[in-house]
Amino acid sequence: MEYLVDAKKMKQCDQAAIEELGIPSMVLMERAALAVTEEILKARPQPAPVLVVCGSGNNGGDGFAIARLLAEQKITVEVLFAGKDASMTEECRRQKTICENCNIKIVRNFPEKEYTTIVDALLGIGLSRDVKGAYAELIGKLNASAAYKVAVDIPSGIRSDTGNVSSVAVRADMTVTFAARKLGQVLYPAADFCGKVVCRSVGIPVRKEDAAAFLPGPEDLCRLPGRLPWSNKGTCGKVLLIAGAEGMSGAACLCAEAAYRMGSGLVRVLTPECNRVVLQTRLPEAIVTAYRSAEDAKEKLTCAMEWADVIGIGPGLGVEEHAGVLLGTVLEAWFGPLVIDADGLNLLAAHAEWQVLLAKRAMPAVVTPHIGEMARLLQKTSQQVLNERIDCCRNYAKSQHLICVEKDARTVISDGEAIYINTSGNDGMATGGSGDVLTGMICGLLAQGMELLDAAVFGAYLHGLAGDEARRKLGGYAMLAGDLIRQIGTVLRRF
Repeated sequence: MEYLVDAKKMKQCDQAAIEELGIPSMVLMERAALAVTEEILKARPQPAPVLVVCGSGNNGGDGFAIARLLAEQKITVEVLFAGKDASMTEECRRQKTICENCNIKIVRNFPEKEYTTIVDALLGIGLSRDVKGAYAELIGKLNASAAYKVAVDIPSGIRSDTGNVSSVAVRADMTVTFAARKLGQVLYPAADFCGKVVCRSVGIPVRKEDAAAFLPGPEDLCRLPGRLPWSNKGTCGKVLLIAGAEGMSGAACLCAEAAYRMGSGLVRVLTPECNRVVLQTRLPEAIVTAYRSAEDAKEKLTCAMEWADVIGIGPGLGVEEHAGVLLGTVLEAWFGPLVIDADGLNLLAAHAEWQVLLAKRAMPAVVTPHIGEMARLLQKTSQQVLNERIDCCRNYAKSQHLICVEKDARTVISDGEAIYINTSGNDGMATGGSGDVLTGMICGLLAQGMELLDAAVFGAYLHGLAGDEARRKLGGYAMLAGDLIRQIGTVLRRF
């Protein structure tokens, strides 16, 4: 599990290295500068001429040190100092003096010449306000250059804690960051400005307790539930899916097949009678329990709940009377693992009393809202949720006593305390039914005994890996949700 940090945590780690380990700040700066210099020379063996753009903070100090190290390699380099002398940190001032002593050219205005490489050491990770005025104008000039751009720690203009971007930000080809990646380097839209992100160790330890968020990787998949040689369909778990409405049988099919492909022993689908033939034709392995009315639905649900190990509700369900009856019954009478998606969330947003029931469950439910559904649950706009995606996810999970899987290009998952960010997946998954597949996968993991939070985190991660495999085979434009299901086995076999 990779540890991601925010600006505050990174500064604390930096300070701990100085005060607790006794590594001088200038030594850390030299290590950082050497790391960036090495990465520049790897990416651009002939980087000259180079322009290093420095601000007044320690990020600027890194930049001055980088300029000196490049000059020592006989590489033509100039420094543009865009900061203010009065605002310089002590380390930045000392590095600037060293450059002056080494006769490195330092200018105050953007030179009207062509550069092969530009190093952005202007603002760093501490940015907390919009970039305006002279800095905004300078960043515009940097972006207009055809030079290869390398950001030191983070591109200037990016909010390292949120992934939001100022009105203007440097578009880097490569970002060299230190000790741990920052939240803003994996969250969109900021991730799109970072280019290739290289994380280098410079002697600053980052511990689990320092992490602002966790990022799952292939090394964590050993936590997936194993299968015993004497397993049978009963021991592999029974999933009840309450899904589908008239014209929405596909959602039920996708969700059910994904639960099976994830390893569930049995999957039962509770759905309107009009979906029976489609389900039994498309997925003969599924058990279909069909209802004809709201009253019939409640009666059959009561029986099905006695059979199930885990319930998933919402994909293609609709928001009509029968859907409300089903969700209300589940919230009142089901106390086991529960995943709520799609129309289940829309019904929750419209009925405050059901959110109260949800929050009172002894076993937390798993909810899987996309940004629009999250906005409806919180009574915010989608843009507000995007701007505050981590806080929205964590706060909703905490207030409602649940696991929230906030789906987006970077899915954020929280139990109200810890934050997990999923970076697997791609834009080819932006197609109808992808969310139904995720719900089925999470249900499949829960049915096999996986813990709630782990099932949410690794369900999202495997879902993205399946999407990446589908894109490799089909390309992003041609992908369908069913293609994700077909790659689940490939991904599980590989890892």
